[in-house]
Amino acid sequence: MTNELRRARLAVAAGFFLQGLVFAAIVTQTPRIKDKFDIGDGALTGILVLVAVVSGVGSVIAGMIAERRTSAVAFRVALLTIGLGALLVGVAPSFPMLLVAFVVYGLGVGAVDAGMNMQGVRVQQAYGRSVMANFHGVWSVAGIVGALYASGAAKIDLPLAVSLVIVAVVTWLVVLVSAPHFIGAREHEVGLSAKGLDLPWQPILVFGLVVLLFYAADTGVLTWSSVYLEDALDSTTTVAPFAFGAYEVGALVSRFGGDFLVRRVGAPRVVAVGTIVGMVGLGTVVAATAPAMAVVGFFVVGLGLAILAPLSFAALAGAVPAAALDVAIARMNIANYLGAILGGGLIGAAATAGHLRWAFVIPLILVPAVLLFVRSFRTADPAALDAV
Repeated sequence: MTNELRRARLAVAAGFFLQGLVFAAIVTQTPRIKDKFDIGDGALTGILVLVAVVSGVGSVIAGMIAERRTSAVAFRVALLTIGLGALLVGVAPSFPMLLVAFVVYGLGVGAVDAGMNMQGVRVQQAYGRSVMANFHGVWSVAGIVGALYASGAAKIDLPLAVSLVIVAVVTWLVVLVSAPHFIGAREHEVGLSAKGLDLPWQPILVFGLVVLLFYAADTGVLTWSSVYLEDALDSTTTVAPFAFGAYEVGALVSRFGGDFLVRRVGAPRVVAVGTIVGMVGLGTVVAATAPAMAVVGFFVVGLGLAILAPLSFAALAGAVPAAALDVAIARMNIANYLGAILGGGLIGAAATAGHLRWAFVIPLILVPAVLLFVRSFRTADPAALDAV
């Protein structure tokens, strides 16, 4: 293993970290944004949907850039764009300008999601062993760091604009250092032309469906878990956030341990066990009679389901020709946002109608469909990586 490859892995991990950091730094400050512009829950929901839709466009744009240049270029441009988005959200002087800022951020975050997975699977192929789950684990750590940063900024009354400008500057500085080490950054690799590109749609649709199902459940948990504890199980406002935290801790364990399990027992078995564990967790949440039981359930959900996203991208990488890989990932990544909209819509509709317990029955019904595609994940195994 060369030092250059190690530097590439660290550089790509830094990109995953930046995405999680910027995302958390913005999302966790939505109460301050609401207060600054005096907007209600309906307008905020509209902004979140807008970001999800625009992110899908950003993912497609990343695929186009990667096709014409390299995924390294796409990833670098995308990271610079989310930094710009964070800055614009912070300094926006009016609600219309805030919408523009979120459009910029949405384009960037969609492109980053695609670019970081493009680069991640290329690092994995170069290593010849599973490392994608660790990359997604770094994203989760960054989300926690970003949330802590936002909390600290609010506690010391750091203005919203200043806090997000700092995030933007940090993002740009890290990109300046890490981008030269992205895979393909020093090589001009021209992919298939737009006219000649023949994408293998079957694996894109199969693994895209798994990604969609995961993010539908993930969005529901992240958005409604704390509300569920407080409103349905009568927990205190102090205890309610433990639901979110337990899920994230479970996700961290899953992702940082997932690569080791893939090497030992194979990706299909890890996906099957992870899905079943996630179903047990969701069942525990639905059946919970006390906050502590629900918190344990949310931990188990994260422990089981969080491995699905990184292994879906890894499996796609082993199932498509190298020339089509970047564009295939960009197309499949759109399922991320479709899942978020589906999960947010269905689960949110049930939750706002006062049926919080039933809201979590929805992902419990949807997630088992992943078991239909377990065998397809053999392309994420180390033997498959060696053959690429």
